[in-house]
Amino acid sequence: MKLKVILMILMIIFLSQLNVEAAGVYLGSFTPQSSESFNFSIPVQSLEGEIISIFTADDYFRSDSKKIGSTNLKLINRESSFSLSSRDLNIEKDRLLYNQNLNLELDLKAEYEPGLYKNILYLRDDIKIIEIEIIFEIRPWMEILNGTAQNAKIENIEKRTMGLFSSGQQKILIRSNTDWKLKVMIAEESQDNLSIRVAADSESRSFVDYKSEFVNLNSVETIIANGSNTANLNSGQVAIFYQLRIEDFRKVIAGDKDYQISFSLE
Repeated sequence: MKLKVILMILMIIFLSQLNVEAAGVYLGSFTPQSSESFNFSIPVQSLEGEIISIFTADDYFRSDSKKIGSTNLKLINRESSFSLSSRDLNIEKDRLLYNQNLNLELDLKAEYEPGLYKNILYLRDDIKIIEIEIIFEIRPWMEILNGTAQNAKIENIEKRTMGLFSSGQQKILIRSNTDWKLKVMIAEESQDNLSIRVAADSESRSFVDYKSEFVNLNSVETIIANGSNTANLNSGQVAIFYQLRIEDFRKVIAGDKDYQISFSLE
C-alpha cells in the first residue's frame, strides 16, 4: 500500500512539471465517394528534446455512435509513414519535422457515415504536452451510377390481362453513405395508365425495401425504394431492376409513344 502511495505522489509530481498546451485543428468537410487522403501540417516549433512521443486520446475518431479508426491518421516522416493510435509512438525529432511542422495524412473511405468526428492528438517531449483536437466532417452523399434518365421499350403483351410490359431488365445502381430514398416520376402526365414496379438482386434484396407491386407513374415524384449505407453490401452498391406496364393496351391510341421517366435520390 505504501508503495502505491509513493508511486501516486511521484506521478503527481511528474505531471505537475509538464506544461500542457492545447489547440484545435478543423480539417474541413469531406465527401469521399472513393478512398482518398488529405494531407495537412501542424506547427510544433516549441517541442524540445531528441525523442518525441505521439499518441491519440482514443483509438477512434467519434461522432455520436459512429466511429472511424484513429489509425487512419498517419504521421509522415522523412522516410515513411506511421499509423497513430492511443499507444505511444516515439520518434526522433530530427526525423519528424519539416521546417518545424508535423506532417500528417488522413485516409478517408466512401463508407464513412456522415457526422462531425473528433479525437485528440498528443505530442509529448521532456517538459511539455501539446494537446491538439483534430476535427473533421463527413458529409452525406448518394448517387445513381448509370444516370438519372432511363428508357425502356414496352412491347411484351400478356394476353390474359391485356397488359403491355417492358422486359424488366432495366437496372439502376445506387451508392450512398447514408439513408436514401429512390423516387421516380414521368415528365408529362399520360392517359395510358403507365405504372412501374421494382425488384432487387439477390445481394440487395434483404437490404432494400421496395415496391414489388405496380405503382402508377405521374408528374409528382413517388418513392419506390429505400435503403441505407450501401457499404454494408459486399459490392458496395444496390442493384434495382424495374419494369413498366400499360394496364390495357386496347385503350391506348395507336402510334409511337415516348414516355420519359426519371429517377432521383433523396
